[in-house]
Amino acid sequence: MRDAIELEWEGIPSVGIIHEAVKGSAESMAKLSGVPDYPFVIASYPYGPTAVWSDAEIQALAREIAPAVRALLTRGT
Repeated sequence: MRDAIELEWEGIPSVGIIHEAVKGSAESMAKLSGVPDYPFVIASYPYGPTAVWSDAEIQALAREIAPAVRALLTRGT
């Protein structure tokens, strides 16, 4: 989350992709960084937060969240 925020500060459009298991931590990081409303995309179950996914799971997750990532990257354009 902090990486995405810092890239945004440098003028590089970015999107944080956060697992729902750490959503609270991501929200806290955004608040501590001074951007409490910083939007991010949530990856949820059945994808575990440990990121030990098969190739098929990675592809399915990418298809699932790509529209939200695209929307955030192109906001304000």
